[in-house]
Amino acid sequence: MYWIFFIIKRLCALVLSLWIVSLITFVVTRLIGNPIYLILGPRYTEEQFQAAVIRLGLDKPIWHQYYDYINNLLVGDLGISRYTSLSVTSELFNRAPATMELATFSLLLGIFWAVPAGVVAGKNPQGKFAWFADMISRAGVAMPSFWLSLLLVFIFFAKLQWLPAPLGRIDSSFHDLPSITGWMTIDTLLIGNVDAFFSALSHLIMPVFALAITTCPSIFQITRARTTEIMSSDYIRSAHAFGLSSKTIQIYVLKNMLAPVLTMITMTYGFLISGTVLVEVVFTWPGLGLYAVKAMNHSDYEPVLGVVLFATSFYLLIYMVADIVNAIIDPRARLSS
Repeated sequence: MYWIFFIIKRLCALVLSLWIVSLITFVVTRLIGNPIYLILGPRYTEEQFQAAVIRLGLDKPIWHQYYDYINNLLVGDLGISRYTSLSVTSELFNRAPATMELATFSLLLGIFWAVPAGVVAGKNPQGKFAWFADMISRAGVAMPSFWLSLLLVFIFFAKLQWLPAPLGRIDSSFHDLPSITGWMTIDTLLIGNVDAFFSALSHLIMPVFALAITTCPSIFQITRARTTEIMSSDYIRSAHAFGLSSKTIQIYVLKNMLAPVLTMITMTYGFLISGTVLVEVVFTWPGLGLYAVKAMNHSDYEPVLGVVLFATSFYLLIYMVADIVNAIIDPRARLSS
């Protein structure tokens, strides 16, 4: 019975959050620009303008427009892009795998360096490694992801020519590749094209590195802080005093640091889904971020709303999963809920 109420409570919070986000985004997008001027161009008659207003439904009060949008949203219709005349739902379906692939590889690389470095630095906070790792973490927080992306492009493409041009997900010589999962690295392996796989992997290196360095220092910080706290706790000192093996003590440390680190990893993943915008622009990455930027440049409401709702839904869902996992591994989380 507890788990039923727990999940229902999280689902209600998710739906309420999505409604608030959709309302705010809907109102803001309607206030910042009018797409009709971009659709009609500089030369139009008053009759053409009024006809476009009626055709797009912009003659209705904003509350009525929002009511129509919610009704369409409930049946899975995110609208039509007023600039490209393509379905926003299909565009999100086609572009989301590119962003998911970029964000997932970035998170994995971030975990690979942040968690072990945080554990080592937390065990010996005054050591040279802790100082070095902390400097890397501070530099990652201070550097904007787009600036580091441009720096990597300048060094590894323009100067050294070690990595390919920042023009999409794969070399232009590989065309008409079948889309199975939408993840270029996986699809190229599934069809057995090793050259295409390494091409896709080489295009991932710079954006993944830029995102892993600039978005994952928080994972390092929480891991280091939690490790230091646990190592100085009474039960760890008691474990040492009773002569428990270092392996057993390591298990205690990992179990007690798992919940906050998992929460931070989840938050970072959710941020990456919506935080790859500028990096996608730098690398011409055909994901959700580049799609949203192009839509905003043309005051195209529906794609912006679609990207915001997708990113919000993903963030809330993965955060709900993290809450459930925390409740399973930590009884205190269940009691506090």
